[in-house]
Amino acid sequence: MSNTPQAVIWISAASPLLTYSTSKTGSPGASWMQLADGSSQCQGQNDFSIELADFYFTNVAFDYSPSANYQIKTGLDGSVQANSAQSGNAGVSAEFGTHTARLECKAEGSEGFTFQGVQVQTQVMGSGSATNVTLDDASQQITYTGFQSTSATQSDISAIQSGSFYDETVSYTSLGGASAKFQCQGSAFYIFGMTGPGFGAYQVEVDAKVAGTYNATTTVETYNTLLYFTTYLDSSKAHQISITNQNDGLLFALDYVVCVGQGQDGDNSSRGQGSPTVTAASSGATAVFPSQGSSPYQTGTGDSGGAVIGGVLGTLASLFLLWVLWRYRVWKKEGGEGSFLAALCGGLRVKKEPKKEENKFHLWPMVWSRPKYDT
Repeated sequence: MSNTPQAVIWISAASPLLTYSTSKTGSPGASWMQLADGSSQCQGQNDFSIELADFYFTNVAFDYSPSANYQIKTGLDGSVQANSAQSGNAGVSAEFGTHTARLECKAEGSEGFTFQGVQVQTQVMGSGSATNVTLDDASQQITYTGFQSTSATQSDISAIQSGSFYDETVSYTSLGGASAKFQCQGSAFYIFGMTGPGFGAYQVEVDAKVAGTYNATTTVETYNTLLYFTTYLDSSKAHQISITNQNDGLLFALDYVVCVGQGQDGDNSSRGQGSPTVTAASSGATAVFPSQGSSPYQTGTGDSGGAVIGGVLGTLASLFLLWVLWRYRVWKKEGGEGSFLAALCGGLRVKKEPKKEENKFHLWPMVWSRPKYDT
């Protein structure tokens, strides 16, 4: 298990992969409401729940704002147990496989319960090493029927104009039956896109079999949202994936796709317009995905600011050493007397003036003061 590549996935509250009960109609006191930041909130005395159904994982954690006014229960596959609502996080673990995770909450006061999302730990490959290949929606490896591909600023849809997208491009449609198709050779893949009030249902097929139908309708626009994920695929096979918009007049928007596949030790990710076939990897590679408090497009590691500071300090140290050597040479040239450290701290030694030798031959006073004679 330790050599199995893992991924920790952030599924935001707006993701269509989550199911809410009661439904998210936005009616206060009777259902979940979506807040401006994309999180979900419930209020009132009803019993509320969230489910992540039929998902491959080993660990799952529900993230929420701590609250003393709600009873929380979490569990897997139909079994739930009490958790603290004040902790802000409730997790459960299981053997790797397909599970349904559930959170239930019940109000004990008037304060609302705010849910941010789910963190899921899963395997992206059975063994060996893994790599990521990110396909932007503008990639020629994606075939569209009935879609428009453009930059956000050139779109005539206000929700897209104000959005932030990977590589500044997005492909969208409002035609029922419009599709986007691509090939992924690997054991897992992610699909990222947009949700909002004008968005509808979409269907995902993997190798000509329906994997699921999901609803991208939310009360506020969200971007970089996980629309679909699956793992435990045959990594030696090139899989055919199709995404189809289900509702005429409602939008579906594709931002980018991440494929995870087998590779050799080396780089852990690649991106661009090329083939999604995996060519390089590192053990424990994870996919590129949005996570709480971090950029979804960062693929590198390390601290560039620390490297800059280290370089500056190294330069200053070299200059100081050169200055010390120069002071030592000056000190030696001036005679090298006393302690060099004292000379270094106290400044340059000042060369002593030689003492004037006293006149050993004393002249008589008469010589010093010659009398004046009258002429």
